[in-house]
Amino acid sequence: MIKLILFFSVFIFTHTLSQSKKQIDSISNLPMTYVQTNLNTVIPLLKKNIHFAHASQNKTAEAKTSALLALAYYYNGDYDENIKYSLKAIELFEKQNDFENISSLYGELGFRLKTTNLPDAEKYMMKGLKIAEKGNFIKPLLSIYNNYGVVKDKLKQQDSALFYYFKGLDTKVKANDIVGIPYSLNNIGEIYIHQKKFDLAKQYFDKAMKQRVAMKDGYGVADNYAYNGDLYFAMKNYPLAIHNFEKSVELAEKYKITNLLSHDYNMLSQSYELNNSFPKALEYNKKYQALKDSIINKETYDKMAEMQMKFDTAKKEKQILEQNNLEKKRLNTIKILSIFFVSLIIISFLIYRTLILKNKHQKQEHELTSAISKIETQNKLQEQRLSISRDLHDNIGAQLTFIISSIETLKQAFNITDDKINHKLLSISNFTKETITELRDTIWAMNHSEIDFNEIRSRILNFVDKAQKSNEHINIIFERDSVLDNLHFSSVEGMNIFRITQEAVNNAMKYSGAQNITLNAKKLDNQIEITIKDDGKGFDINKTELGNGILNMQKRASELKAIISIESEIGKGTSIILIIQKAKT
Repeated sequence: MIKLILFFSVFIFTHTLSQSKKQIDSISNLPMTYVQTNLNTVIPLLKKNIHFAHASQNKTAEAKTSALLALAYYYNGDYDENIKYSLKAIELFEKQNDFENISSLYGELGFRLKTTNLPDAEKYMMKGLKIAEKGNFIKPLLSIYNNYGVVKDKLKQQDSALFYYFKGLDTKVKANDIVGIPYSLNNIGEIYIHQKKFDLAKQYFDKAMKQRVAMKDGYGVADNYAYNGDLYFAMKNYPLAIHNFEKSVELAEKYKITNLLSHDYNMLSQSYELNNSFPKALEYNKKYQALKDSIINKETYDKMAEMQMKFDTAKKEKQILEQNNLEKKRLNTIKILSIFFVSLIIISFLIYRTLILKNKHQKQEHELTSAISKIETQNKLQEQRLSISRDLHDNIGAQLTFIISSIETLKQAFNITDDKINHKLLSISNFTKETITELRDTIWAMNHSEIDFNEIRSRILNFVDKAQKSNEHINIIFERDSVLDNLHFSSVEGMNIFRITQEAVNNAMKYSGAQNITLNAKKLDNQIEITIKDDGKGFDINKTELGNGILNMQKRASELKAIISIESEIGKGTSIILIIQKAKT
């Protein structure tokens, strides 16, 4: 009797597995595009498929599903799980001696780690490369050579990067990979830009452009115009750089290539600035800032969506578990006593697992609630800042504007011939206008909890543009190191940096008699150095009493915990140097 019971149990179990074999194989071959666009449902489905494939000893399906799950976790931003399942898939393929898939997985894993762990990225890329070269596996080599070149470039090993880019190009040419060839050509050209071999870079960019035009690849053509813009920018041929970046913008806007647009707007702003076209530089800088803000807002939304997805995934896993439990209970009703006892053991395990999942679900729900609460608090603080800003603009701003209007009315209503009175009224009007400008700058600072250097640069560009128009005989140049753009300051620090720069330029225009004023900002180790230099008449520091303007600059520098120094010599101009000791990224 017992033997009969055991035979019946094994028959039902094996019959159930044989029915699901086609489904297991189908899920293990899901297209990558489907995985990428359906993460919410795909991740639990793949995990379940690994379990069934393992239970049915379908090693090939288990390996393929593990590789797909690693890819899904990568797209989901869970890099630890990506590494875990990539290595699991490699282990399973090793047991089957499937070296072609092993080489591909090592290469993909290395390339995914290039932004988070360069040493491990290089280690896995090298493993994949050696296996693919030994087996002469062309398909993996088409991507591994090029991707290994990218890793070498990030490691600042340009000669090695160039070597692998050429190997990748040669492999793609032999395999007639017309889509991949332009990528290799552009990578080679980019290395030649770094090495200042501009003629060689141009040759490779032209080859890539020709192929992409022939393929009618709008995305690729837009990308190649940007590469040419980078080339001419490096050559300091700013008119040609502007021409190519604007061509790239035209196509990038058409095809909505956001990352390329961000690069183009930023480079156009810098190119126009270095070409002394400050209004256009300001225009593209505003476009760049607006696009960057929209990307940040999208990333915030995506983060909330990701947290919601994790919450939903846990909920669906619980539902799937409960559904499986019901199915097993229905099967248990037709089984004899021995199967009933086995089922009790399984149910006990499932109940225990359900409790663990419930605790995990509650923890995720708490994390989601905390994150939403934090976002709401930040929004309330921002609303308070905006409310204060509106009050300043609508009340104080309106009152200052009324003062200016009243002075103009007085001058028109009364024929004032007294020069002293006229001069006094003009002085009050000018002072009020300057106060309005300073009020607007204060409102700008209040609207930001943090200000990056690129935003400070925009305010300085705006001020320089106005100063240039009111003093056409003075040439003002503003140069800066682009690595400063991503440095962040508090709103108070940002305002102090802007005011010190503004005061220094105003002093140079009023008192120095200079023809040229140069602003230069650069990063030195953990310091920022901002220099305002003029070629005016200069003065003897030891014999000149410092005015309120310089004292104000020294006070603001003290608030910044910065060092400000003044160098001047009669007949040789004046330099004001501001050194900010700590730079926040």
